[in-house]
Amino acid sequence: MEPTHTFITIVSGYPRSGTSLMMQMLEAGGLSVLRDEQFRPADERNPRGYYEIQAAMELGKEGQTTDWVADARGKAVKVIAYQLRHLPPEFSYRVVFMRRRIAEILASSGEFKLLREDSPLSEREKILAYKTEYVMYEAWLMKQKHLPALFVNYNDLIDNPTAPVARLRDFLGVPLDADKMLAAIDPALYRNRAQG
Repeated sequence: MEPTHTFITIVSGYPRSGTSLMMQMLEAGGLSVLRDEQFRPADERNPRGYYEIQAAMELGKEGQTTDWVADARGKAVKVIAYQLRHLPPEFSYRVVFMRRRIAEILASSGEFKLLREDSPLSEREKILAYKTEYVMYEAWLMKQKHLPALFVNYNDLIDNPTAPVARLRDFLGVPLDADKMLAAIDPALYRNRAQG
């Protein structure tokens, strides 16, 4: 699809929070996306690919340029939560921020098995630390006038995707194909499901 807008769609969140799925959905719906399969090819964790580009993953690193951001206008690009602050403010953005249960993020990243009743205190402390950091990044994002954001819950997206997709299309204001976006969701890829 030829871009009908000049803002940059940023898909963000923690690693393993559903950012790759959101990129797949946007692409299926007709939005151009920036991705480099050579940088991080598909693997067992993400059989459909990571939808990342090296320049975005290295935002904020010493000596890194942000010249590439201009080429992202009218497209979607993945930028992890803690790198959002390094986006140059002179561009127009729409941020789609993925939320997911912290225990699932940690389990999906291999940090530890899903919590059980007898989980070690260190696991519970790690979840609390992640939650605290998560809240901090979300609070920061909500204060950034140049980064309007829509928060999308990964768990809701898998279990009942119609409403989140409708909200997403309204937020972006881009003529995306909702049916194709919904078809891109494969519940079989939802592993590490936590209760509660």
